[in-house]
Amino acid sequence: VSTQSTGKNIFITGGTGFLGKSFIEKVLRSCPDVGNIYMLCRAKKGKSPAERMTALFSAPLFDQLRAERPDCFEKVIPLIGDVLDKNLGLSVEDEKLIVDNVNIMIHSAATIRFDEHIKMALQLNVGATVKMVELARRVKNLISFIAVSTAYANCDRSDIEEIYYDMGEDYDPIKLLELCEWMNDDVMASMTDTLLQDRPNTYCLTKAISEAYLFKHAGDLPLGIFRPSIIGASWQEPAPGWVDNINGPTGLFIAVGKGVLRILEGDVNKIADIIPIDFCVNMLISVTWYTSIITKQVETPLIYHCTSGSKKPYTWYQTGYQLLNFFRNNEPYNEVFRRPDVNFATNKVELNYWKCVSHMIPAYIVDGLCYVTGKKAMLLRAYDKIHKASKTFTFFTRREWTWTDDNCNMLMSKMSDVDKRLYNFNVSDIVWEEYYPNYFRGTKRYILKEDMSPAKLEEARATQARFQRIWYVTVSVVTALIGRFLYLKSPVCRNLWFKMLATIMQLLRQIRLTIVS
Repeated sequence: VSTQSTGKNIFITGGTGFLGKSFIEKVLRSCPDVGNIYMLCRAKKGKSPAERMTALFSAPLFDQLRAERPDCFEKVIPLIGDVLDKNLGLSVEDEKLIVDNVNIMIHSAATIRFDEHIKMALQLNVGATVKMVELARRVKNLISFIAVSTAYANCDRSDIEEIYYDMGEDYDPIKLLELCEWMNDDVMASMTDTLLQDRPNTYCLTKAISEAYLFKHAGDLPLGIFRPSIIGASWQEPAPGWVDNINGPTGLFIAVGKGVLRILEGDVNKIADIIPIDFCVNMLISVTWYTSIITKQVETPLIYHCTSGSKKPYTWYQTGYQLLNFFRNNEPYNEVFRRPDVNFATNKVELNYWKCVSHMIPAYIVDGLCYVTGKKAMLLRAYDKIHKASKTFTFFTRREWTWTDDNCNMLMSKMSDVDKRLYNFNVSDIVWEEYYPNYFRGTKRYILKEDMSPAKLEEARATQARFQRIWYVTVSVVTALIGRFLYLKSPVCRNLWFKMLATIMQLLRQIRLTIVS
């Protein structure tokens, strides 16, 4: 795999995203003779593309490369552009640079917001794909073009194969993009439910539409389609548990660990199909390599599923157990709202009840105290965001899917033993009981940037023990008050109370006699 990249130039969109930056890091580290990596980059949040590149390469992800091969970053060349602009916003000079020099194209840019407006989702996820294909047709020496999709593009099905599913004429990509040109946002929004049908959000929908465009208009290119499931923290590379964003389940894990989120809607027995980021990157690099050598041997582009449930299933119950055990007993967060706990509600009545009891009542109390003391009230607003985020995830916690992985297995069989170790994506090697503690620890180290010293850890554990004692005292007091109330108000309860005490005393006498004899 690494020798295939010798002297080859890569053009990537989405290079500052979670998957994109991880791809760049692994290519630079494992393919020292790779050519240049041209990365489409735009100004964002007041930072120029050059400033964003500097910040990117200063991140912990690139620690090893900075220490061992600091000159390698010169190979990464930012090209100013935007996937929303015509021709990706590339200048004439930069377009010529790509057309004349690039050999491999990776299209990873996308909006991953589940609640994105349908118009923006179409323009970003479908429109950008169209522009990449148009550019790819002009590239003189293209050997591999990989489009990153999602395993949930066809989540309206429960059994999903590594094939293209035709969506019908109503989902013609070109016609939908034409609608975006002249139709206003409100009218487009009114069409959303009709377009979604059995899909949960605009992200999954527009990824499926993007695949439709690729199969209808780019089948003659050296094309491969890569479908990962829910991407989580790393298994081993660049370090166990590395993660730097709160997308997907990561934000929910943090909210639970902080004691803020205590109820989710879902089925604990369903499989949590999470795939480590380094497995995704390794497979993406391998797909890029294999596509370059088999394009002329296949009639249609190959699709590759990168999922964990088929080989190494792990349920939400098991994930939740790991989560609570870690943040309660092993390595709690330094600052928490209360003792972590989480349950899955199976219906709306149960969900709304626990939201009220576990979320809203404490939020009103805390924010009320903030108002009285002159502090800024934030908890109600935080819960509003948390509830919206958890709602978008409900579709995936209530269901499970079966993905075939024949092409994944075939790809693995084509690789040498050295490549299988260097670009390992065999999920059978994952030990979830090791993965998740590293994942949770990664949220402390890389996202929250907490003090990981032993002294701070002991302090956090002491806080958890204090919360536990408070909980036991509270339960005891409430139970005693309820018991006292029933004792005074109900003769039946008084009789039951005396009978229970008599039974306990009799058992104690029997135990004492047994010990004496």
